[in-house]
Amino acid sequence: MHKHSTVEVLGCSGSIGIPGQGTTSFLIDDDILIDAGTGLCELEFDRLEKIEHVILTHSHLDHICGLPFMVDTVGVGRNSPLKVYASKPTLDALKQHVFNHFIWPDFTRIPSADNPVMVYQEISPEQVLHFGKRQIQVVEVAHTVPAIGVFLFTPTGGWCFSGDTHQTDRLFDLINATKKVDYLFIEAAFPDKEKWLADLAKHLCPSLLFDELKKITVPGCEVWISHLKPKDRTLIEHELQQYPGAQPLRILSAGMTFTI
Repeated sequence: MHKHSTVEVLGCSGSIGIPGQGTTSFLIDDDILIDAGTGLCELEFDRLEKIEHVILTHSHLDHICGLPFMVDTVGVGRNSPLKVYASKPTLDALKQHVFNHFIWPDFTRIPSADNPVMVYQEISPEQVLHFGKRQIQVVEVAHTVPAIGVFLFTPTGGWCFSGDTHQTDRLFDLINATKKVDYLFIEAAFPDKEKWLADLAKHLCPSLLFDELKKITVPGCEVWISHLKPKDRTLIEHELQQYPGAQPLRILSAGMTFTI
């Protein structure tokens, strides 16, 4: 019998301001972290210690700010380096602007360059990473900085997280091609009255999201919404309820767990 994987929502809010609802971070089983927003900071030490791999969708602060604290908290006691996977532009941003000795120590050189507590692993679009029977594939999406979406495939199912994105096509091509995505986590950051801001910031609002979801041609994919900005959360939720598709859109919340 195949062992299922779980995806735990540590954080999925578009910003801070709602207690218990941190920014983007998802934990796959005990050992793979997708993004490291403020939601990560809710995890206790012994769970932080079990994380071996961190995959970052892009370099924005609400997706990376927990990583410096995590590697500082767990780092020197680790048995093997924490592996941080991201595209080259995202890794370059981390090296230049975060782990640069001014904002935070460079943990790829602590305690020494030959024996670091953290290592970078560059990934390219559509590359497939293998973690036992789990496969993770990444795909480019449209955002104000280079950004990726993430697919998780297990022997029993599939999950997709769009990351931060505006209108995009390849993500949906892959959903349709694989035919085994049980859950799609996708954002709706702004209400429709701020579509101009969604276009500027390369995010989605409900009307844009509805058009994007028309691109899904395979049945059986539950759609869950993340990244609602707290200021307009109630309005965005109301607008999402107007979705004309066959199944309602569901709102993610920290603490939820999905079996894949």
